[in-house]
Amino acid sequence: MKKESPAEILKEVVIENDSFVSSRGKEYFENHIHSQNPQITLITCSDARVQPSIFSEEMIDKVFVIRNIGNQLENNTGSVDYGIFHLKTPLLLILGHVHCGAIKAFLEGYENESRSIRNELDHLCIPMKKACGDNFEDQWLKAVEENVHWQVKLAMERYEALVKKDLLAIVGAVYDFANYYGKGYGRIKLINVNGERSPDKIKKLKVTSLIPESITELIV
Repeated sequence: MKKESPAEILKEVVIENDSFVSSRGKEYFENHIHSQNPQITLITCSDARVQPSIFSEEMIDKVFVIRNIGNQLENNTGSVDYGIFHLKTPLLLILGHVHCGAIKAFLEGYENESRSIRNELDHLCIPMKKACGDNFEDQWLKAVEENVHWQVKLAMERYEALVKKDLLAIVGAVYDFANYYGKGYGRIKLINVNGERSPDKIKKLKVTSLIPESITELIV
């Protein structure tokens, strides 16, 4: 796809913002002018194909977003702490995705990347040890999953007290825009909830109990 010029892109930004302003009045903003009250702290990848709009069309004052390559907790711990301890969001969602460029770079070798990129990718060394498959595509997907499991493990170690008090749920998921799991293009698949990986056990957890059974079968 042809890249637009900076001027063309800026024009789109300004016009879209004008449309946003025109469709909303003062009352829309009044509830969040002085404070924010998000329900979700989201750790996700910087990949442009992954946006919070896949699970919420209206994100303002709902999702506290932390993004980096590879959806890694340790690269932005302070921001995650702010969402959990200060904003007190009840849900920490760690969202990986298929075809993650950061994971691919690690698997293929990233010694020729800049130091700043190498420093971010270095944190993936532990989960990548468990990534294997019959071919590269299988290994890549397995690596994405193992990375999500690792990030959930780190989060559980850090916020376990809140989880035990039922003040926080930590959910690890994979956004599948390629339909690798065969459940539909664009589906979010839950693979780890509060450290639990077993689909059967995840379905029985309190935090998943309100999800309709027909959907649960598609996402767990």
